Amino acid sequence: MSTACIMLNGDYSFLGLVDWKKAMCLVVAEKVKVLKYSDRLIRSVDKVFKAPAVIVLIKVVRSVYRNRVPFNKKNVLIRDRYACVYCGRKEKALTIDHVIPQSRGGATDFDNCVACCRLCNTRKGARTPNEAHMPMRRRAYQPTIAEFIQMRLRQSGVYRILVELGIYG
Repeated sequence: MSTACIMLNGDYSFLGLVDWKKAMCLVVAEKVKVLKYSDRLIRSVDKVFKAPAVIVLIKVVRSVYRNRVPFNKKNVLIRDRYACVYCGRKEKALTIDHVIPQSRGGATDFDNCVACCRLCNTRKGARTPNEAHMPMRRRAYQPTIAEFIQMRLRQSGVYRILVELGIYG
């Protein structure tokens, strides 16, 4: 059973999620301080520890920011909340659909690709949503880094914990 731990930079900005084992190594090395513990207990030979839920680095680490969110299937699914943009169905086996089909010169990027279930993707075929009479529930767009991080935090349940701690509001 793997438990993720929220890792914050020294300025309390979100860095990412780390496994509880990595978090414990950082705590023992005194590179982080624990802001909140989880309910998970870790047993060693002679002691019982609580696993950290939120850690913050002692020093600020300079982050390299990209101008854009990288395009890939996982990031399209995160942006579209793991739901088909045509029927709204949430499935594990979603595909990527080109709003303007590739056969008509449609690009493979955030502005033209959406999450789609196999049934809707087959039904739409090589037509536009208007031609297939399939209205979209959400439009395709290029997310900014900030809104993408916020989406990932909300979907992982981390955002609620950060609000409780008063880090985000």
